[in-house]
Amino acid sequence: MTQQQAPKTREEVIRQDVHDLHRLGYAQELFRTMGGFSNFAISFTIISILTGAVILFDYGLAWGGPAASTLGWPLVSLFTLLIAASMAEIASAYPTAGGLYYWSSRMKNKDWGWWTAWFNLAGQIAIVAGIDFAAASFVNSGIVTPILSNFGIAYGNGSPILGSTLMNGQLLTMAALLVIQLILNIAGIRIVALLNDASVWWHIGTVAVIVVALFLISSGKAHSALSPFTIAPQDTAGGASVFGGALSLGPAIGYALPFAFLFSLLQAQWTFTGYDASAHVAEETVGARLSSAWGVFISVAVSAVVGYIVLLGLVTHLPPLDQVFNASCVAAPTGLCSQYYGGTAVVFSTLTYNLGSLGDWLGAAIAIAMSLCGLASVAAAGRMLFAFSRDHGVPGSPWFRKVSHRFRTPANAIVAIVVFSYLLTNAAFIFGSYAAIAIVTAISTIALYWAYGVPIFLGVFGKQEWREHAVWSLGRFSKPIAIVACLWIVVISVLFLWPTSGNAFTWLAYVVFLGFLLVYYFAWARRRFKGPIVEVGEAELTEIEREFEHAAEELGEAGA
Repeated sequence: MTQQQAPKTREEVIRQDVHDLHRLGYAQELFRTMGGFSNFAISFTIISILTGAVILFDYGLAWGGPAASTLGWPLVSLFTLLIAASMAEIASAYPTAGGLYYWSSRMKNKDWGWWTAWFNLAGQIAIVAGIDFAAASFVNSGIVTPILSNFGIAYGNGSPILGSTLMNGQLLTMAALLVIQLILNIAGIRIVALLNDASVWWHIGTVAVIVVALFLISSGKAHSALSPFTIAPQDTAGGASVFGGALSLGPAIGYALPFAFLFSLLQAQWTFTGYDASAHVAEETVGARLSSAWGVFISVAVSAVVGYIVLLGLVTHLPPLDQVFNASCVAAPTGLCSQYYGGTAVVFSTLTYNLGSLGDWLGAAIAIAMSLCGLASVAAAGRMLFAFSRDHGVPGSPWFRKVSHRFRTPANAIVAIVVFSYLLTNAAFIFGSYAAIAIVTAISTIALYWAYGVPIFLGVFGKQEWREHAVWSLGRFSKPIAIVACLWIVVISVLFLWPTSGNAFTWLAYVVFLGFLLVYYFAWARRRFKGPIVEVGEAELTEIEREFEHAAEELGEAGA
């Protein structure tokens, strides 16, 4: 008889994790304390069905009507699960904070890794920008504005600050959120992990209350007459450029209807971003090879189910849409005007329309969920920048790659992510005003999915040694799933770069970004960037870890 092997202790699992990291060429500089649930929680929190699906709910209605949620969401969920499954396989082979960048470098070469890293970095910055810009709107509507009104202070999303049209209440609140997220992230992964764990239950609990309240205690007011499964674009005054002509969304919509529905998929697809976070925190996760793989996949699967439940509850209780989508509705006394025209987010107005003061409280709960989403996004983006800088992939790498000895967090990289995200949001606001959210969300969606697509593509057509190390496998379905995943990324890239009435500047911003990368690559990176190369051995890596432990002990003694 074969004697059954005793399960490994936590310390033994961590030792194996450190050994795996050494095999990839890196020292254990970050603090490895996250469990499997915490690893899942960070991706689930960044996906945040109370952020992406809520922020772009107006955009989905504008281009697809209620069907953007009821039909578009499951369609996007299916293809996203295929992408997540392909990524999970590779994550189980390469459990490092570099994540996608490291994967591409190993499966092809340093140049493929460099491009993957920059797409990932741009997407991470843009996703933080989009999340916190939208979170600021809900924080103002659900928390700040009602509190300040009690003191006679008028403060809202559109309130000019110091008389400037370039700074308003939404941008100021966003800055405050980013500062709080910065402090918490620098303070340590334990705090972030604890808040992410709590965020999972906060999201699920808020969704449950929203759905139960809408179906059981709704006020019985008049609702939209549209079926929840109707493809009925509401932006009838807008359109999109198609093959040099105008795609009209007016009354004679005709052939434009399928295109409009496809554009509306941005609502769901942007929601399903950021789940690569489970890979980015692999160096801080216990049992990283399996935990990070399951974190990537399960976060998408759970979000797909929970998200559909809340969206179904919302689209079946919409207010009359002629009061919501109307170019002149801003001045309407009902207060239902969509943020698409500079009014209130439809989700918030739907909740208050149906539930009165309870809707205000639920709006505040959503604001908290969005803020937690931003916190997790800053954490993941900071790890990505840290990892790329560790291999000298960005200007200023020696500064970005520094790790705080006191907190064992990539403090400088986190600061940079917060600053760049805020600058991007301001630039989008200057060019697009209320369309800024569509611009930054489209940029983050395309950039991140290009970063996802490159290693998935290389997993099929690049070096195959990675399969020997993968412990989470799709078996004989691996390559077919990966090919379908890549094709879907091509489709959404075309859709979300297309100029529409709510998203006219995305293609320009992306062209400028690609132009910068091309110049930077040929002028510097192609010759000087070395990629993730193992330059030291096990002994040297262990010595680096001892230095960190010794520094932490000295700081602890000094603090005592």
